[in-house]
Amino acid sequence: MTDRVKDEAGIAPAGVTTNAKPRRQGLRRLVGLISLLAFPVTMNWMSPAVSQFGAWSGVVAGSVLFFAALFASALFLGRGFCGWVCPAGAVGDLLRPLKDKRVRKGRWVKFVVWGLWFVLLVFGFHRNRPLTIDPLFFTESGVSVSEPRQYIIYGMVVAVFIVLALSVGRRGACHTVCWMAPFMMAGRATGNFLKIPALRLRSKPERCTACGSCVAACPMSLNVTKMVKGGRPESLDCALCGECVDLCPEEALKFGFGLTLPGRSI
Repeated sequence: MTDRVKDEAGIAPAGVTTNAKPRRQGLRRLVGLISLLAFPVTMNWMSPAVSQFGAWSGVVAGSVLFFAALFASALFLGRGFCGWVCPAGAVGDLLRPLKDKRVRKGRWVKFVVWGLWFVLLVFGFHRNRPLTIDPLFFTESGVSVSEPRQYIIYGMVVAVFIVLALSVGRRGACHTVCWMAPFMMAGRATGNFLKIPALRLRSKPERCTACGSCVAACPMSLNVTKMVKGGRPESLDCALCGECVDLCPEEALKFGFGLTLPGRSI
């Protein structure tokens, strides 16, 4: 077992190893990298600022439609976007070797950021009725960064992702300033409340040896061992990246599609 697993899990039973990531994790990182490289094109569709400019101009911008789509997708896929596609998440994953620290505090910050933004957004829409829908608002060319001065904004956004990853720890931006995560967390919570079948983790508690591989691997800093032992590996912070599934030496975790029920296992 590597020192990282020992330090973070606190348990080092014999025979546990951290092997190379399976192909699924390689694919996940590739998708994240492609999304990051495409960020100059897609940035405005993920921009909270463009949403506000649109709201105060009486326009439902493309980013508002995108956020609504994230909520809808979370009903069935949870925070899969965060784990597989989000460019900010990709930055966090790339820089994790430089600051591989579990984030245990400050997760509430993103809800304050999102709450203030959401209140202003709703007030802007209410004040500037009637509304029009324009998916290309601020992005008439279809490309978010289409002229040199826009690279300044792009650079500032990416710089925030980098600074938080290197100062806060694993996926620092996801835990502190992410304005998209609350939409998906709300979607997941809504799906669970309505008992909508969805992609989620399933556990087999009797197989878990508490080796700590899953805790050491989780990019969202979750105590996966505790979740597995409880027979219900469900958390609104889970990004369904599959790191814990692919690294568990006892196959105590797997992906499944269905309902979440207290104590339910594989």
